[in-house]
Amino acid sequence: MSLFRDAFAIQRGFYEGGKLRGANNDFSNAGGSFEDTASPDRAVMTQRARWLHENNGIISGIDHSIKVNTLGAHGLRFQSKTGIDYIDKAIEVHYQEWCEPKNCDITRRQHNGDQQKLILGQRMCDGEILIQKKLTNDKRHPLKLQMFETDRFDTMPFNSAAEVVDGIEVDAYGAPQKYRLRDGLFSTKKVDASDVIHYYKMANRYTQYRGISEYKQVIIDLRNLAGFNSSFIQAIRSRSGVAMVIETDNVSGRVGALSKSETTYDPIYDINGVMVHYLNKGEKLSSLDQSINGTEYGEFMRTAIRMIAVGRKVSYELAFRDYSQVNFSSGRLGRMEDHRLFSEEQWHMATYVLNPLYEAWLDANVMAGNIKGLSPDAYFADKKKFVQPRWIAPAREWIDPLKDIKAFIEEYNLGGANLGDYVASKGKDLEEVLEQRKKENEMLKAAGILTEEEANA
Repeated sequence: MSLFRDAFAIQRGFYEGGKLRGANNDFSNAGGSFEDTASPDRAVMTQRARWLHENNGIISGIDHSIKVNTLGAHGLRFQSKTGIDYIDKAIEVHYQEWCEPKNCDITRRQHNGDQQKLILGQRMCDGEILIQKKLTNDKRHPLKLQMFETDRFDTMPFNSAAEVVDGIEVDAYGAPQKYRLRDGLFSTKKVDASDVIHYYKMANRYTQYRGISEYKQVIIDLRNLAGFNSSFIQAIRSRSGVAMVIETDNVSGRVGALSKSETTYDPIYDINGVMVHYLNKGEKLSSLDQSINGTEYGEFMRTAIRMIAVGRKVSYELAFRDYSQVNFSSGRLGRMEDHRLFSEEQWHMATYVLNPLYEAWLDANVMAGNIKGLSPDAYFADKKKFVQPRWIAPAREWIDPLKDIKAFIEEYNLGGANLGDYVASKGKDLEEVLEQRKKENEMLKAAGILTEEEANA
């Protein structure tokens, strides 16, 4: 038995990360599924994340930058690409009308572009958001959206034949079937999974069924940074309130003198609003050193913000808006990494939110007869042909436009780039740009500014 224990101890100690002594004692060795690990902490993480978002400018600034660069000012722009011009036009016109608050939001408060930003922002802060697709009696715009925050999940244990994972009923294969949501103080409603888009990011565990705040890796760093910053400011304020100090060897004598009544002793006089203090014998007046080592403060702030930026998967420059220590090359590399994050977020939003919402929207409006030229029979006979959304991302500004344009021209001439990708990077559509250029050339030709040859060049 002793030999077995010795062999086991030797085997356990082969990996430094697996040792249970020394610096490894404070590891939390959590086993089980993702939900077994995350469920006990999910609500606390959400509450702390919300507090940080409202009280910490760094984390809310990072979220704002991600939302604006991912979605632009008005959300990802929609185009229909069925290849049938009159149907595409009819779909796009009706979709743009639906995006108005009174048509898309069941509470009639938010434009669809703002809904997109709220959905992304709440996913980052809370970790998840529920979007219910509700069919209404509004014939012109039958589909409305209703948002539910993570607090609405009813996670209390139930006597049920169905397997329940933290408020979600799943089938034998683990596919969500119903969502259990609080519908009052003592009541719960079940919503079919087909009517809900549960938006969260599955990180690295396939047993994850619900989201967890994306601040999870930076909550402690943010708290420490706020505490350090507050203490430093308090120290500065305390020192700034004291101009001079009295040095004396007779502390008890000075304390005794200050305790005498005003009639017998008053060492302080007010001369034109200036407090003048008379010194006792052997005392001298000294100025207090107001300076605090600001170098340490600045270095700590930069290091802490770099850790926060890494935890949020963004560059230091995006997190802190500090470009004082970058040159063109390093700034470009950081910006490229941020662009990859924005591209990933755009794909994720389109795949898991916008595409399924668009399909439900088109189903409802074709059935209601709102898409001119597209009958329900033709649509459902070849649905894939007509459900062809394209989401146009916002323009990406270049660090050095002249250098980047020259680089694109060289790449284009070598056959490594195309006009479609270039125009898309500017937040536009190639067909629209070509059509607009054609119109402009015709106008310039009609005004006599361009010749026939120049207009057709």
